[in-house]
Amino acid sequence: MDKKFWKAAITRAIRTVAQNLASTLPVGLVITSDMIQKADWNIVYIVLAWLVTGLLGGVASMLTSIATGLPEADK
Repeated sequence: MDKKFWKAAITRAIRTVAQNLASTLPVGLVITSDMIQKADWNIVYIVLAWLVTGLLGGVASMLTSIATGLPEADK
């Protein structure tokens, strides 16, 4: 697990977070201007759940990279 491995693992994790956030955005985050003006706590919970979902994907990606290795780091 050298510098090349960690760079590849972090890159993969960032991509996974971005993919998770992009794929769950239409389903989990429908915010109207009326909801923002009312400052409803449900919006805060929805946004936090959306962000945590993306971050958990990144954590899972890092753990998988550590457990199984990365083909791109072996090049």
